[in-house]
Amino acid sequence: MRQTSDLRPAGAGDRAWFLFLTLACLCAWLAAGRSGLAAPQEPAKGEAPAAKADDAAKADGAAAKPAAPAAEGEASKPSAAPANLTDDGSRPPARENMLQWAIRASGPIGLFLLCLSIYFTALVIRLFMEYRVSEAVPAPLVERLEAAIRDKKFQEAYDVCKDNDSFLARLVRTGIANLPNGRQEAKDSMLAMSDEIVTTLEMKISYLATIGTLGPMIGLVGTVWGMIMSFQTIATAGGEQPRPEKVAEGISTALFITLEGISLSVPAIFFFAFFRNRVAQMAMEANRVADRTISSLVAAAKTTKPAA
Repeated sequence: MRQTSDLRPAGAGDRAWFLFLTLACLCAWLAAGRSGLAAPQEPAKGEAPAAKADDAAKADGAAAKPAAPAAEGEASKPSAAPANLTDDGSRPPARENMLQWAIRASGPIGLFLLCLSIYFTALVIRLFMEYRVSEAVPAPLVERLEAAIRDKKFQEAYDVCKDNDSFLARLVRTGIANLPNGRQEAKDSMLAMSDEIVTTLEMKISYLATIGTLGPMIGLVGTVWGMIMSFQTIATAGGEQPRPEKVAEGISTALFITLEGISLSVPAIFFFAFFRNRVAQMAMEANRVADRTISSLVAAAKTTKPAA
């Protein structure tokens, strides 16, 4: 009489997948914005020529007669104008904000962590909808069982559980089916069914433990990759001074990916412990109500025999 099925309400999987696709589209849109990001601003180099022109103007004015102050003014004005321009006369690019910098520094490893975090979020939402005591022990089912036992309608009690796939219904259905073999046999069969259901539920939350373990490991891979990039810049400088922004780029990659891996691991470990306790609570409540239901059914059956 054992039947295996998921303890989830109708439409729960559809809502979870809708939220998953929404988050995936949002993150893909953010990642697509990386193509339009600008490079970091470089210092303007137009001030040095301006200073040289100013010094030359002053030297000419000191050697010649101080007769044309207007000419000195005209020579000094063009030197101050290109202070905010680059060598080619164009304005420098705008600076990156923190989010743009993080996306660019994370690279493909950060994109993989982003996809993993989307899956983690969708899984947590789905578990919140399914792993509830009210779903494992539905109040309407308990009321219908009590009414059927009170009216001595034992077949109706079995049919009520047969049409329901909750934790409690599967336990009571198994207990009633094995009740002709004795009350102890019915309890043993319910205990075996409870262990089977709990194992199935814990298999789902084991993915949270896997994500919690993989997060720091993926972050460590990003750390090693970022340091390799930085030391490659230093090693291939060819005896020249390496560019600081290139060295900092590898270090930022290492730090950002490490932060992202830890940020994914910590909530995954927390929710794994949370839902494991929730499974234990569901199993305890379902076994308590199922045992009480079987005891009430046996007592009602005993009072029915003398009347017959």
